[in-house]
Amino acid sequence: MLRKKRTYGVGIWGLGLGYYLFYTPYSGLTKALSNGLLTGERVSGAVLLPASVMVTVGCMLGFITAMKWWPYAGRREFFGVSIPFPRRQTFLSAICMATIIGTTTLAFSFAGISIVLVLVLLRGGVLILAPLVDAIRQRRVRWFSWAAMWISLMAVLVVLSDARNYRLSFAAVLDVGVYLTAYFFKFQFMTRLAKSNEHSATLRYFVEEQMIASPLLLLVLGVLALVGRGEVMLGFRLGFTTFLGSAAVGWALLVGLFYAGLCICTTLIFLDRRENTFCVPMHCGSSMLAGLTAAYALTFFLNQSPPSTSQLTSAGLIVVALALLSPLHHFELYLGKLRYALARMFPSLLSGFKIGQPLAAIGLQPTVADVGFGSQMAAGADEFKKIGQIILFVCSGNTCRSPMAAAIGNAEIANRLRIPSAGEGPVQALSAGVSAHAGAPMTIEARQALHAIGIPANGHRASNLTAELAQQVEKIFCMTQAHRNAVIEIAPAAAGKTLCLDPDGDVEDPMGSELANYVNCARRIHSLVRLRFDEIGVQGNLQS
Repeated sequence: MLRKKRTYGVGIWGLGLGYYLFYTPYSGLTKALSNGLLTGERVSGAVLLPASVMVTVGCMLGFITAMKWWPYAGRREFFGVSIPFPRRQTFLSAICMATIIGTTTLAFSFAGISIVLVLVLLRGGVLILAPLVDAIRQRRVRWFSWAAMWISLMAVLVVLSDARNYRLSFAAVLDVGVYLTAYFFKFQFMTRLAKSNEHSATLRYFVEEQMIASPLLLLVLGVLALVGRGEVMLGFRLGFTTFLGSAAVGWALLVGLFYAGLCICTTLIFLDRRENTFCVPMHCGSSMLAGLTAAYALTFFLNQSPPSTSQLTSAGLIVVALALLSPLHHFELYLGKLRYALARMFPSLLSGFKIGQPLAAIGLQPTVADVGFGSQMAAGADEFKKIGQIILFVCSGNTCRSPMAAAIGNAEIANRLRIPSAGEGPVQALSAGVSAHAGAPMTIEARQALHAIGIPANGHRASNLTAELAQQVEKIFCMTQAHRNAVIEIAPAAAGKTLCLDPDGDVEDPMGSELANYVNCARRIHSLVRLRFDEIGVQGNLQS
């Protein structure tokens, strides 16, 4: 069986680099065309959009095809033929994305606004939206994400204070407002549907949104070109007709190509399961740096004015925000890997480790699994000394999520410490509930889910958490924030060692649903337990 990996790591930084590499030529070429720097004739945003969007449509659909992602989309049958078909909310998100594509290109084409200022206006607004959406969706926002957001907002204020270097028209303000409104709703659809550990859910959202967004924009531009009136509509009409035979069309096609690349990167950045207040600064920081690079490219190659001191200061603050996000977000993971690397280099660090010895003595902090807590509780406090260090998993009834986590944890412990079973080692994982019916067995579905991922189910019997148990264990991992609150209410002194198993959200209860949901839950817990074990420096990997 394939092992499900936690979509949580440093891969987002590779996407950030890709976003920067695509955004730099996109923004530079769009501004150069609108200023008439490449062919001697100014190309308005309205004229530029049709040709660039044509290329974006082909690239996005081609990318999905090349990646073989079409099967992830929802499907509907029409006249006996099954075709990809989006959900209602994904379709609404695609409308938002189409709006974002159009308003972004238009924003770079307005006169009197530099590339950096455009990005400050667009990204500053998005930075404000991110925590609002996380608050609406009740997602946890960690302190360093807040800090990065405030530093980024400070960068926005710095660049806006440089009023003598820009001129905002009503059309530009309206464009920015529409752009931010589209992002506000897109973030909510995306957070509800796809920001999770489920890889298939992420790909389904990506495919359903992108197969609609740019084609829909192209269709709307075509309709407006046919029936619309006014200067902007005439621009759309020229974009579909005479512009396609002009000298500037090649540059416009490149704009569409680069936009497709940055669209792929930024969508996957936003779909990362971390809170929006982390992903948005990543998105904003990469594009701000890209804007600076493009601005200097225009300065050196096409004799345009360089960024002002305020703009450079703003970019420096963005770099500080990015530096704040990266190491702190993965601090425990990196520290755990460093500990284990040192232990491998100096085996004596582990050779003296004995049962009952505090984990802090070798630089380890425990984790969780289950060996049937009820019988051990009855054995009295002396039993804890025999076991050594205990990591406790907690859920509600102690018949599904927490016993699965404990069983997975003990299997991991045995594998990583190369011992026959966790019962023979210095660390064990147990489980308990905050509202359990004492003595109840693990649910049949939970047992079947463990079997499906290759983990043996034990003779578990449900037990309730007590203040005494909370005091004895080394670490407590809860399935939800509500469980953590309940643990702290039972044992206030344990607050410092009580954490959510998933730092980014709740592990939902599959109780009452189909077996596939139990298996998905077990796989997610397996991934989270592995991550926690990596953080504390326990070596090895259990295949499932």
